[in-house]
Amino acid sequence: MKKNNQFLVAALGLILASCGTGGVKKTPGGVEYIVHKSGSGAQLKLGDTVLMNITQRLNDSLLAESRKVVGAPVPVLIAASKEKYDLMEGLALLKEGDSATFFIPIDSLPQHLPFGKKGDKLKVTFAVVGKYSSATQKAADEKEIKNYLETNKLKATPTPEGVYVAVSQEGTGEQPKAGDTVYVHYTGKLLNGKVFDSSLDSTLRPGMKLEPIKFPIGRGFVIKGWDAGIGSLKKGSKATLVIPSTLAYGLQGSPPAIPSNSVLVFEVQLIDVKAGGTEAPAAPAGLMPPAQGKK
Repeated sequence: MKKNNQFLVAALGLILASCGTGGVKKTPGGVEYIVHKSGSGAQLKLGDTVLMNITQRLNDSLLAESRKVVGAPVPVLIAASKEKYDLMEGLALLKEGDSATFFIPIDSLPQHLPFGKKGDKLKVTFAVVGKYSSATQKAADEKEIKNYLETNKLKATPTPEGVYVAVSQEGTGEQPKAGDTVYVHYTGKLLNGKVFDSSLDSTLRPGMKLEPIKFPIGRGFVIKGWDAGIGSLKKGSKATLVIPSTLAYGLQGSPPAIPSNSVLVFEVQLIDVKAGGTEAPAAPAGLMPPAQGKK
């Protein structure tokens, strides 16, 4: 799985370098393609972030399929083409709902791939699920969170940032201030109940000591939803944090455990608070901000 995921990312980097159904067509740069399904949505344009399911084949052999690797549509930013066999100009020909396959001669790629032979073709199929809109995603998150709270009978209060906090045990200690080091036990899961990380489960952290994580609050060492949610608690509190995707891993997700645009649920206990960030941060990778910027 990891190998396929690496290939998917690498191949997109190489080749990302309509329409109506019918026969073989060509992009302005000469890439052949076929539209399998013509959608009825808006035309894609430069600057759009588009959610797509992507399948790659060498001739007729399946190499990678994003839905199996990532578990959700892959975000692609439509940008200007830079090379002859760059598929961006092809993607800009598509509409929401379209599905099309592009054919790239393997010997035309700017870098040699460690498979195939002269004359082989890399076939990349893009199924356009839709355009990404932060406003639309925020509304979708709110709906999912409301349903989750109602289903699980949780009484939660939103922080100003939008994290829903349901306190099950009120602490008696101080509330952390920006820069204070907090020590937290936690279990993180998706809305479907699937646990993806925990400081209390050795099966999820083989070989690692089970202990609270520590980090300076409000300094961007963890996702925004954690800074906001943990920062609203008192020392000793136990709570459930329901974090919108926009305050977690957003469009990028954290594959393969956390799909794109996932609302996250954390059961947390604020064990300790030490003033002034006297301890070095030690937040696990699973709570780090997404790679493109701190959350």
